[in-house]
Amino acid sequence: MKTPKGDELSALQKVLASDEFQGADRLKSFLEYIVREHVEGRGDQILGKNIIEDVYGRSSRRDGESANIVRVDAGRLRRRLSAYYSNQGANDEVWIHVDKGGYAPRFELKTESDVTAQTIPIKQSVQQVSKPPFMGMLVGSLVVAIALAAWVLWPDELEQRSEIILLDRKSEQKLARGVLFETDPVALQAENLAAEARQMLFPATQPTRLLAALTLFEETISLDDSYYGGFAGAAQAAAMFGGLAPLGEQHAEMMRKARSFAEEAVRLDPTKAWSQSVLAFVNMFERNFAEANRLSERAVSLDPDDLFTLEIDAIIAFFSGDFERALENSAPAKHEGRQGSGYPWRNIYGNASFHMGNYDDSISLLYEAAANGDPISEINTAHLIASLQASGRHADAKRHAVEYTKAWPDSRIEEFMLRLFDDPQHAENLISTLREAGWQG
Repeated sequence: MKTPKGDELSALQKVLASDEFQGADRLKSFLEYIVREHVEGRGDQILGKNIIEDVYGRSSRRDGESANIVRVDAGRLRRRLSAYYSNQGANDEVWIHVDKGGYAPRFELKTESDVTAQTIPIKQSVQQVSKPPFMGMLVGSLVVAIALAAWVLWPDELEQRSEIILLDRKSEQKLARGVLFETDPVALQAENLAAEARQMLFPATQPTRLLAALTLFEETISLDDSYYGGFAGAAQAAAMFGGLAPLGEQHAEMMRKARSFAEEAVRLDPTKAWSQSVLAFVNMFERNFAEANRLSERAVSLDPDDLFTLEIDAIIAFFSGDFERALENSAPAKHEGRQGSGYPWRNIYGNASFHMGNYDDSISLLYEAAANGDPISEINTAHLIASLQASGRHADAKRHAVEYTKAWPDSRIEEFMLRLFDDPQHAENLISTLREAGWQG
């Protein structure tokens, strides 16, 4: 049934004024643009290239990432609309949808019976769970309830769920360490040493820190040469050191060590996510991106709740140019429950946000990373400056560029980016924006 234009605009205003869209100015502009284009009869002109020019004020020919920017924002918009109509807008007469595969809005006229039908299954599920005649019905009701919860899940719930997963994982690890202490205290000592060394792996651009971590992992191996984690950690440290070392004998030797350590970790325990992810990491630094992504995706499938594995996958996705996957696996909803600092997930999210054109998100996360004591490096600071410059905050960008030059007078950022990115265009986009901010290199 076709909805009147006045009802469509009224539906738009309700969404824009809702709690779910507070603070989401970019998504509000996106939604308002596509709805008004539809109402004015220009629905066939709602294309990615037009959105990037008309909504974001950027040239669709500026770089090859415009389509990604619009696609990611469209996904964010769909999730916000789903959240709104699951809560505050559940009784709205007209619902706005943005179906996958395009950006034109679709309007759905809801009747009173439609709204009632939305709530009845939930109530029935609760009744079935509370008074089940048979165990099969209880299990079925729980499955329905879980499915419904997953359908309406939003960042707050995701954050709570991630905290539960972390607590469960900590309980399992505590039990395992207790058993290991009773049966093989030397093996427990090796695992503890590897855990300490793992906290020293970032920032990746500090060679003395990486060498210290490598020394601890090699000590782990000497304590227990049957423990895969000692070799996995040594592989990661050696790959990061060698991958960013100036090309020459030291680079070649470290990369040879990294591959040897990684292959031994896989031989000792190929079922562990860390074994597979460090082998993926080595392949990335060797510029075997297809193999790096294949192995990293395997690692995530082996342990999708391991946050270290998700971070490595996000890094590999980032330098492969898959910024959407990098954002997904470094998302705050997945990592915010972690104890301590020194993790790179905020920086990964901030860096990827720059390349997606989400400059405000990039600035926010990179500032937050510094405030939380996360690793500070040339790579992350360069992305902060570039995001400030691209967002129009030129004075802030210039100020940070001056400080950047003081902190890293011999910065190798251009070399790092050209060596690490699969597509050199991503490196050039960053460096050119960095130069616009006043960095001279």
